[in-house]
Amino acid sequence: MKFHELFKKRRMAIGSVREFARLSGLDVAYISRLENGIVLPPKDKEKLTKLAAVLGIARGSDEWWNFMDLAAIAKNELPEDLHDNERVAKILPAFYRTLRQQNLDEDELNALLSQVRNDGEEE
Repeated sequence: MKFHELFKKRRMAIGSVREFARLSGLDVAYISRLENGIVLPPKDKEKLTKLAAVLGIARGSDEWWNFMDLAAIAKNELPEDLHDNERVAKILPAFYRTLRQQNLDEDELNALLSQVRNDGEEE
């Protein structure tokens, strides 16, 4: 699922675009462009946090992290909380190389994900 798809699904559960705009204090046209993928998620963390709050996404929940991760992906960015993570700095280049060099089947992808999660690491 992409950010704009999740955003639209959650917004629709709240009501109309106008109602969401009223609750968030944002422009109706902006909300419409955001949920249709015409504009990227906001770079401003406070604005993105406000959107999550109005959508009823609890800060720190799995849904929160998914929302923030999808926003980062939509902007072609690494999620902010991972910028200085040494483990990520080691894993991502290998992960990218592996994905570029192969079309992984489901078993190979699961094995790679297991390694990323640290499940497959030898002790």
